[in-house]
Amino acid sequence: MPEFLQPAPLPEISSLLAVLDPAQLLKDLEGVSLPGWESRRLDQVQVSVLKLHSGRRCTVAIRLQTDGSCYDLVGKVYATDRSDVYEAMQAIQRAGFEKHAELSIPQPVAYLQPLQLLLQERVAGRVASEFFLTADEDAHIEASEKCGRWLARFHVVAPKIGPVREPGVQMACLERWSRRIARLGQPFANKSRRLLERLEDSPLAQGGVEKRASHGSYSPAQVILAKDRTVALDWDAYGVAEPARDVANFIVALRRLALGRLRSIRLRDSAAETFKKAYLASGGANVESRLPFHQAAACLQLAKYNLYHRVADWEEKLGAMLDEGLQILERGE
Repeated sequence: MPEFLQPAPLPEISSLLAVLDPAQLLKDLEGVSLPGWESRRLDQVQVSVLKLHSGRRCTVAIRLQTDGSCYDLVGKVYATDRSDVYEAMQAIQRAGFEKHAELSIPQPVAYLQPLQLLLQERVAGRVASEFFLTADEDAHIEASEKCGRWLARFHVVAPKIGPVREPGVQMACLERWSRRIARLGQPFANKSRRLLERLEDSPLAQGGVEKRASHGSYSPAQVILAKDRTVALDWDAYGVAEPARDVANFIVALRRLALGRLRSIRLRDSAAETFKKAYLASGGANVESRLPFHQAAACLQLAKYNLYHRVADWEEKLGAMLDEGLQILERGE
């Protein structure tokens, strides 16, 4: 559990001050039913920031204490009402992804409307990306297979709820991101333009593929591998979409992880292939022929991420993602 320090809140999330005030949060939690703690009275609350997305949401760690016992939660404070995320998590849980299932999601606990605060189970375990950063190939295989099996099961049984991700909206976003990258000048302008043109020329840009439930941002950073569970986190981008998008997002995120942390975009290709095979073998959708398009689109999206998050070597990483997108379409992988 992280140290509970009082961070400086940002005003764009109007309820963040109240959430970060332990005394106020203790009052707001009165009447909230906590699984296993229904009859206990809370004595103390500790809260700290885990991750802040300026102006949109803030993820916090919350520790509740009473009678010498602790109850740990993760809270997400939103700038706008996202009670729909809570409702979606409830529906996904009812579809078979409950707390004690081998393939699951964090247990949704409550949504406090006045605070726009989602409370969910804090899952103990390691994030899948940590396994891919080790040199242990057996760990890569295990993590890849578990992530692939989780996504296949989700695509088969999860309810189709939430926003429908239409191809036209996706292409408009890709065009906007390409234009913004082009403002950097050469060689980025030509690369982003060529990548966008190749994507626009694809028949998949027009859609026509059956949609399924979609995580929306499935990646190694969004999966916790616990002792007896595989748990997918972060449901803010849930919806209904072409299933190849989730598969492609994971593969490209894994390559980006290898590029950023291991200095080689190809270094976890074997793990990516194991993930894909596990997904298909577990009954996932037949996505292979559509993966090049969606992987290339994911490369353009992650290149845009480098534009707005200018960490060390961001230009090199941005260019590498554009190159990867072009090469994927050339290889037809």
